[in-house]
Amino acid sequence: MSFSKNILSSITSFIASIFRGIANLVNAFLNKFKKPYHSSSMSFRGLLHSMAIAVGVFVVLFVFQPFGIKEIEESEKMMILIICGVIALASMLVCQFAFPFVAKSFYDEHHWNGSKQLIQSLLMSIMISLGLSYFLASKNIGNISFPVDGLVFFAFTIIPLVLFIFVQETMHDSKYKRKAENLNSDLKNKSVVNSDNPLKILVFKGNNEKLSLIPNQLIYAKIDGNTSEFFYQNPFGIDKSVITIDSKEVLNELIGHPQFVKFSENIMLNTNAIQKISGSARGYDIAIARVNEMVKVSGKFKKNIEKL
Repeated sequence: MSFSKNILSSITSFIASIFRGIANLVNAFLNKFKKPYHSSSMSFRGLLHSMAIAVGVFVVLFVFQPFGIKEIEESEKMMILIICGVIALASMLVCQFAFPFVAKSFYDEHHWNGSKQLIQSLLMSIMISLGLSYFLASKNIGNISFPVDGLVFFAFTIIPLVLFIFVQETMHDSKYKRKAENLNSDLKNKSVVNSDNPLKILVFKGNNEKLSLIPNQLIYAKIDGNTSEFFYQNPFGIDKSVITIDSKEVLNELIGHPQFVKFSENIMLNTNAIQKISGSARGYDIAIARVNEMVKVSGKFKKNIEKL
């Protein structure tokens, strides 16, 4: 009797371990979509991606000629295929530029992750699928039915898109973590960067405010239109000053001081203050020495950190 119980217990334990393993794999898969992901919205890379998808749609339709395209007269076929490519391009541009312009908070590249990228990719796919099915149906090509066939086309893209984002996140995460490790190694051997004239005082004049600093006393400046925050060292620790000053004046004052590098649209950071660089699929984050803040490096300025 006890032998039977042991066998039953072993089988139950084995089955339970299989289900736990499956659950762990599913959780690991889903967690990938919560991790940082690189964004191509509102960027030159986004334009290239849009053109690549448009060319891809044209090439696929040209080579395989599905949906009754093969039966179209040669004189019309090329124009039909070009319009299909234009529809794909227009759909991509709307998703890469128009939507991000309207919903800026959602498309903030510093908070972009796999889930948002999946939503973006599915949105691109359904717009292209519905656009193509509508156009082909309006031309009475094959037996295309709008919107049913468009939704069917879209359904076939869901799994490939999910897998593509999963694989790409893994590849980009590994790539930038490796690059971050190399950059951190280089930082250990990096000498202090000084201004052309280290004794030249930085002077920031606001409406009724004035801040004077030795160049390497300034840790970083956070520039926002006509207001800037300056974080700097003093004999008692770290201090901050907020001054109403035009952004151009701040940037002009930092010219001739090569230690100050732009890492995002509103951050000018003293490279001597970089404590550590970390990498993820989104790109790079910078930990600033003595300041409890991480600077998220914008895609536009990734090269600046790689040139350090």
